[in-house]
Amino acid sequence: MKKIIYIALIGLTALVSCSKDVLNPVPSDAVSDSQIFSSVESATTALNSGMAYIGHYQSITLDTIMSEVMGEDAAMTSGSFGIPTYNWNLYSYTYSQVAESDPWWFGYSNYIWAADYKAIDVANNIIASLSDAEEQAGKENLLGQAYAIRGYVYLRLARLFAPAYSINPDGPCVILRLEPADAASDHLGRASLKEVYAQLLKDLEYGRQHCSAAATDFFTPKSCALFMARAYMDMQDYANAKRYAEEAAGNVFDGSNLMSKDEWRSGFKDHNAEWLQYFNYVPSKCNFYASIPSFYYLAEAAYNVTPDGKADPNDIDYLDTAEEGDYFENPLYGYSTVRWTKRFRDSFEDSDCRKMFPFYFFEEDGWLTSKFSHRANVGDAEFPLARIAEAYLIKAECEAQSGSAATAKSVLNALQVARGATPTEGTFENIYYERRKELYGEGFRLHDLKRLHQPLDRTKDPEHWASVKSLPADSPRFMLPIPEVEMLYNHALTNADQNEYWRK
Repeated sequence: MKKIIYIALIGLTALVSCSKDVLNPVPSDAVSDSQIFSSVESATTALNSGMAYIGHYQSITLDTIMSEVMGEDAAMTSGSFGIPTYNWNLYSYTYSQVAESDPWWFGYSNYIWAADYKAIDVANNIIASLSDAEEQAGKENLLGQAYAIRGYVYLRLARLFAPAYSINPDGPCVILRLEPADAASDHLGRASLKEVYAQLLKDLEYGRQHCSAAATDFFTPKSCALFMARAYMDMQDYANAKRYAEEAAGNVFDGSNLMSKDEWRSGFKDHNAEWLQYFNYVPSKCNFYASIPSFYYLAEAAYNVTPDGKADPNDIDYLDTAEEGDYFENPLYGYSTVRWTKRFRDSFEDSDCRKMFPFYFFEEDGWLTSKFSHRANVGDAEFPLARIAEAYLIKAECEAQSGSAATAKSVLNALQVARGATPTEGTFENIYYERRKELYGEGFRLHDLKRLHQPLDRTKDPEHWASVKSLPADSPRFMLPIPEVEMLYNHALTNADQNEYWRK
């Protein structure tokens, strides 16, 4: 796989006077990239690798959990209460990430950046090689998938490495690469938010028009529409956000297209009709033990528990011991390092099927969630990338923005009733909080703080042990640093191109 990030060897080779053709002779029988990607059959193999990068544990797991624990509802265990931290996302939670890659647990941005740009490069190779290839069965869908991968990943990168779009659309975003990369590729600076969002919307629109609707573990027209609605919300273009949210939901907002209460309570491990797109964590596709559910899920219930939900701390040792499984219902240990505050847990009514917080061991350490479950093994599960419920929330917010309070309330209430919650007025405050309750654990909170220009406030929750208890709205710390290797070997970048908080 060609690399987008410039590694040290490439930088060294550039200083040598010898021709790269001498240093790297091409075998006479070598197969060119254009040949590899020119048939649908061979390019489909590449597409599968691109989808695997999207769901790679060094990308989606870090990205999703990071976006939760950098907020106020979720926290990381400190390691002081019987379960080690493993350093995964611990330094996202404490806002102590760095641009360097050593030690790895401080420099998560290096992993996310690398995996996401590999996915982009796969997409670029398919687009460049297959666009002019002869017409074949499946070509249209394959190109649609490639464009959708590129658009989706650029949206993910923009939300992590740039400020909110509405602060300054002309401000720096990420590096926009639209051609296959190799060691001789142009050194490119950061494109503007306006340029990146225009491109990702163009790519997702292509996917919306050309992707097949047959398999929801790939991109479909409706999942592309929802990702477009998500992007338009970032841009505060509420008319287009509403349009594509309506398309994603089939313009049905009466609750009939949402998952049932029983489906929710069963734990998010198998896709259903509400999931417009999902990633399947199986051993053949990824390191499934490092999947998102592995970091969230502990057990469905504890038998030795007090009326207020406190499990016996002495039982921690028996979580992963099958012969002593009487302590817990369906125990699957995994990492189980993410916690939720009591205040957030208590915001759910008992009738609300989303109240998936079975117990806690220590008040100071927070509640466990069982929203994300497993199949036969720890981490073996499906995880939603796009759900119709998000379309409801986008529709409600857009209606409120346009002054259609009655419609906003109707859409919000349909979602609340479907979950077993008491309907509320369709105010912005209620809609925003419903997003937190509906989408928790799915990687939205940090991005909503940025999009809505909200401050971080952890001061109301004693479970938060991180030294960073509050940050002002639009804090530069809500962004990740551009990785050190990119800053070092991309000659189009200077220190001024690093995100503000990490400039040297």
